Amino acid sequence: MKVLLSAYSCSPTAGSEPAIGWNWARCIGAEGHEVTVATRAINRKDIEGYCTKRGIQNPQFLFHDLPALVQKLYKLPFGNYLYYSLWQYTLAKKAAELHKREKFDQVQHITWGSFRLPSFMGKLGIPFIFGPVAGGEDAPKGLRKGLGLRGRVWDALRRFSNSLFIAVPFMRRTYSEATEIVATTPETLEAIPAAYREKGRVQLAIGIDSESLMAAAATAKRATAPDRAALEMLFVGRILPWKGLHLAFRAIASLGDKAREVRFTIIGSGSDEPRLKKLARHLEVEDRIRWKSSIPRQELIGMYPDFDLFLFPSLHDSGGLAVLEAMSFGLPVVCLDLGGPGVSVNNTAGCVITTKGRSEDEVAEAIAGSLERILCDAAMLASLSDGARRRARALTWEAAVQTLYVTDLAAGGAGQENQCYEQVI
Repeated sequence: MKVLLSAYSCSPTAGSEPAIGWNWARCIGAEGHEVTVATRAINRKDIEGYCTKRGIQNPQFLFHDLPALVQKLYKLPFGNYLYYSLWQYTLAKKAAELHKREKFDQVQHITWGSFRLPSFMGKLGIPFIFGPVAGGEDAPKGLRKGLGLRGRVWDALRRFSNSLFIAVPFMRRTYSEATEIVATTPETLEAIPAAYREKGRVQLAIGIDSESLMAAAATAKRATAPDRAALEMLFVGRILPWKGLHLAFRAIASLGDKAREVRFTIIGSGSDEPRLKKLARHLEVEDRIRWKSSIPRQELIGMYPDFDLFLFPSLHDSGGLAVLEAMSFGLPVVCLDLGGPGVSVNNTAGCVITTKGRSEDEVAEAIAGSLERILCDAAMLASLSDGARRRARALTWEAAVQTLYVTDLAAGGAGQENQCYEQVI
């Protein structure tokens, strides 16, 4: 099959959105399909250098950018979104010209992976997959108070922009022309207008690199020994209100005397750090928390084996690559049943905390209950650690592509399993 992949962000040497674009292109090609990737010309040097060095001929690339004068839009507030939309619109003409020669069988939009930003690939008149796209996740009403004033204002503006953008004609046309709409989470699928939702399905956009998994397996350590001084817990990510660290702090405080048996390391930086440090002092748990600024990824990968558990109570994280990396090192994950982590983690790999109808205090108590059970049962931690590795092996980039292009591996998958696992572990 000949596939055209629209990947505005695509690079073999970067993370985040560029990594999504590159890995989907790489894995679609590995399945035996002929892949042409439409991406920004700014990515050309990295891509061509990487492909030349490794003798990669599939995928091939169509490099497209707007004139230098238009690229100055990036310097304006929200100008990157305007430039992105113009790039997508002008790409459609180039893609149509290429399609006349190449006769593509299918086109897929992969990056940026946002459900509120348009793609014009439907104009080609061939099967069009829109996604995986994300961004429809939202903090439940009962869990917004702990975001703080700035966090609540930001969250409200985000909800408003979501409702505004999906109503514009360009987005309606994107949904209408799509043969299939792939959402990274159930929340994003629910945020898509009902008229188009029947074309939708849920699948993560991210995955783990097989080579990284092999390296993780080589360095993975055993679960915490019974005589260990403390359960070493880890969080990795930006320190922002919606990352839910306030819930983690409340959970540690709820452990009472057992709080002395846990230690929580936070690796990252962000605007909410001062507020959270003040909260930790107020809850009298600051001695159980260690703060470490953002570090290079290779250094981080070397640190995963030093921990026993990954605590990630994010309120609306579309992906959560750090969650997959932690599981690959055998770290069970405690997270909420929200966003990407709620899809990727199952009852064999950790604990997914139910949030529906619960207050912040109730969610924090549920997290604390899970931690306490793990503290009391070393065999449980060992079992969950093994389950985390198995789960990570099922969430590779290759598996993500196969789900969409080969067989429906996601049928009956994680989205059906993750209901209320604080009762299981």
